[in-house]
This record gives sequence, structure tokens and C-alpha cells, in this order.
Amino acid sequence: MNPTLRTTLATTGAALRRRAWFPLAVFATHEFCAHAIDAYRRWPAIDIPLHFLGGFAIAFFAAGALDAFAARRLVRDPDPLLRLLLLFAGTCTAALFWEFAEWIADRFFGTNCQMGDLGDTLLDQCMGMAGGLVFVLPQLPAALRFYFRPAQEPSP
Repeated sequence: MNPTLRTTLATTGAALRRRAWFPLAVFATHEFCAHAIDAYRRWPAIDIPLHFLGGFAIAFFAAGALDAFAARRLVRDPDPLLRLLLLFAGTCTAALFWEFAEWIADRFFGTNCQMGDLGDTLLDQCMGMAGGLVFVLPQLPAALRFYFRPAQEPSP
């Protein structure tokens, strides 16, 4: 097998083992609430914290995957602000595609994932984005310090 492909697969597996538990736990909680206890019908507001946790979990996983790939030199470690921007943008993209998946499931498979109107869909996306933002914001001061640290004096 190609050594780069082998390293990529090993790194992906390591990232999945270390960080995928959180998004999988949020998804399992969603499925349990939706199918086992019918929580979405009984308490529709449960959708809000689950979308928030989903966004946080996606950012958590993406950060771990980015770290794992950078550690094995499969990608260049991005500058701190760019890293945070990538994590937030990835979370926003995942929230968007989650809503697309809900719409497709409702439209073509007869499910009732999108129980509300357009406002509910946008709130779901907003909560996913907010979860990603809550993951990213505490890291912002350290990222900014990277750019404002004093310049090192040249060695004689």
C-alpha cells in the first residue's frame, strides 16, 4: 500500500478513535430521543440543545482531526486564527448539510425531521453554529497572542 495512503488511513482511524465519541454520542442521543421516547413530539424544544451540542461536537471532532493530520505532517498546521476560522466554517457547513439531510429524509423517505417551518430550520442551523462558536471562542485569546507576541532578537 502507498505509504502516504497508509499514514492517512492510520491518522483518520486515530482521530476517529480519539474524538468521534462526542458526535456519535450526540447522534445516539438524538436517535434515542426521536425513536425511543418520542421526545421531539412531547418536548419539541429538545431540538435546540441537541443542535447546539451537535455543533460543539463537530468542532471538537474537527479540531482533533486537524491536530492528528498536522502531527503526522499530512497537512500543514494552520496559523491559529486560520485554524479557528476553519473549525467554525466546518461546523457551519456541517450544520447546513444536516438540515439538507433532514429535508431530504422528509421529502423522499416520509420522515418528519423538520417539524417546524423555515424559522425552525434556521434556528437549528443557528444553534449548530453557536455550538461551534462556543468551542472556538475560548481559544481566540491564545490565537491572538500568537500574532501580538514580541519579536525575537536576532542571534549574534
